Amino acid sequence: MNHGENIRLVIVEESTSKAESHAKTLHSSRFPVHFSQVKDHEALDKLLGTTCPDLVLCGEGPNLPDLESVSTLLRKHSVDIPLIAIASEAPESACIAARHSGAAALVSYDRPGSLQLAFRKELETIQLRHKINHLELALKESGERYHKLMENTRDAIAYFHEGMHVYANASYVKMFGFERSDEIEGTPVLNMIDSGDHDNFKYFLRNYHGDSNDTNTLEVRGLEPDGNSFDAVLEFSPAIIDNEPCTQIIIRALSNAELERKLDALSRLDVLTGLSNRQHFMRRVEDNIRAGVEAGQLQAITCILLDNFKTLREEFGIAGSDQILNDVARLIEAVYGQHDTVARFGDRVFTVLHQGSNEESIRQVAETLRVNIEEHVSNIEGRAASTTCSIGISIINEHTRTAENSLSRADLACELARSSGGNQVHVHSTAIEEQVDGEHEEDRDEMIKTTIEEERFQLVYQPIVSLNGDTGQRYEVLLRILDEAGHVILPGQFLSIAGKTGLSGEIDHWVINCALKELQDKQRDATDICFFIKLSDTSLEDRELPLWIDSKLKQYNIKNDCIVFEIPESAAVGNLENTMAFTEAMQIIHCKVALEHYGCSSQAQIIRHLPVDIVKIDGSLINNLASSKEHQEKVRSIIALARTLEKQCIAEQVDDPGSLAILWQFGVDLIQGNFVQEPNRELEYNFEGEIA
Repeated sequence: MNHGENIRLVIVEESTSKAESHAKTLHSSRFPVHFSQVKDHEALDKLLGTTCPDLVLCGEGPNLPDLESVSTLLRKHSVDIPLIAIASEAPESACIAARHSGAAALVSYDRPGSLQLAFRKELETIQLRHKINHLELALKESGERYHKLMENTRDAIAYFHEGMHVYANASYVKMFGFERSDEIEGTPVLNMIDSGDHDNFKYFLRNYHGDSNDTNTLEVRGLEPDGNSFDAVLEFSPAIIDNEPCTQIIIRALSNAELERKLDALSRLDVLTGLSNRQHFMRRVEDNIRAGVEAGQLQAITCILLDNFKTLREEFGIAGSDQILNDVARLIEAVYGQHDTVARFGDRVFTVLHQGSNEESIRQVAETLRVNIEEHVSNIEGRAASTTCSIGISIINEHTRTAENSLSRADLACELARSSGGNQVHVHSTAIEEQVDGEHEEDRDEMIKTTIEEERFQLVYQPIVSLNGDTGQRYEVLLRILDEAGHVILPGQFLSIAGKTGLSGEIDHWVINCALKELQDKQRDATDICFFIKLSDTSLEDRELPLWIDSKLKQYNIKNDCIVFEIPESAAVGNLENTMAFTEAMQIIHCKVALEHYGCSSQAQIIRHLPVDIVKIDGSLINNLASSKEHQEKVRSIIALARTLEKQCIAEQVDDPGSLAILWQFGVDLIQGNFVQEPNRELEYNFEGEIA
């Protein structure tokens, strides 16, 4: 069973509150469940006809179907799943009767622990069934994909059994002059081999058993449709088709020139889409950056990310998602010109090196592509599939030093488009880079001061959600910055420059003041709301900051324990004395402190020496958590250490259900990331929702 999957329950109860109580009982034991409630025989019959749950909980009531009826319905729909009955009382005699009626167990309403125990006993069977289903699906998809690859390959491939063809791909059929693959089925393999090699071929087959020690290649003369022969290398391997053992044969008949062309194409092209691959794209960018700037050509790198590709892959499988990628590749090719380089850069990421007349025209081409992708519908075996995309653009100019530099800007713009809700185009602002590259340091200072004075800042908020049923409202406060044209840019490079000029403390003051003002407004409606606010290294050195914070809390009448200040692990390690002083000052005024980005440095024991209240695990350890055993062990140890030290533990950057399920299993207290909700200007997250 995948970590990200919920266990699907059907709860047969007249009372919604009772159904929710059962689900909550299982949630409290950290079972990842999702339930549907039905109230009568007809509703259950209809539900079982459209979905296949993992388990049925059947309550007790005058209008509810009895256990015999529920068991009969399960058999009618061929649904072999556990059935747990719930009654007012559960004496031994009733338990026996329930089992005779098809129930795996009978539990009582007033003993929720017995429901958890009965559920846990069935969990292994449910997980095994999920695993079998996934393996069967993966096997089917692998077979379909392999068959598709065989049909599209230029190599001639066939299967034969007892010397007779049972299957041949299009290349094999064409090689020997047949029009359709069914025409070759049942014909002897010897018919395709020059008579002078028949004895050699028979001898080889008599001694070939498909073992790893066997020689699996044979050089023979093949027969073309006109009777001419050609040199060929036959490769043999054991195979299964229609559950029957057979032998696969691949015929290589490429000339050196054809082989060289094929190898050259493979070195430049993505096999799935036929677009340029990542390596070729980067070479093209490197070759064109300086030449284009010197020639006065306006170029841009466009980064295109499919917004919901993970969901599409889960719904339509590998073969279906591959078709969607191919459809998108064709849409991109149709929009961009012949002088542009289009590449598949990653699993769901495309890039374009584009020549345009001006920045607005470059944006308009990307906007046309965005609309085309949004309106396109892929036909996946009769089912409709659609997607949207986030597009980031980086203009190549005299400040662009390397291909990696330009690509990182496009990626940054793409991430901003995605984190702002997706299905939009964002052009990376070059205003900061242009001023950063200026000759005079005072120009940089002036740029930072102007941005601060004009208050070209925005606050956005990302929820931090409990996995233990705590519905308290927690948000991390994040900063967004506007350039002079009003475009939103991410704060990374801006704050880095502000730190070097000593002005990051002023920005921290602005963020704290605005956040407290917002919190004052929100606490009129929600008394349990809490803000997490980041601090820079410069602010830690300001010994007057705690007094200023205390005065602001009093000014806005904010409860001190509703504020958590976040200190990066790197700042704590490099500035331990000031970090200790600030943390102790916050304890005095009853504000909390969190150590964020924890787990990246080699100073893991620093957590034992700092009186922080909360530990935030760095997002680099959470990304792809499900596929990294090393990260899993590190995250598990951090959570265990935090629990030992009686500190709350938050996982940052939780962006996929697989990571969430593992964190749930490890017992992390809270999570934050785009899987929960992307940063938003509005405080509107439902903390009583399904995840919470």
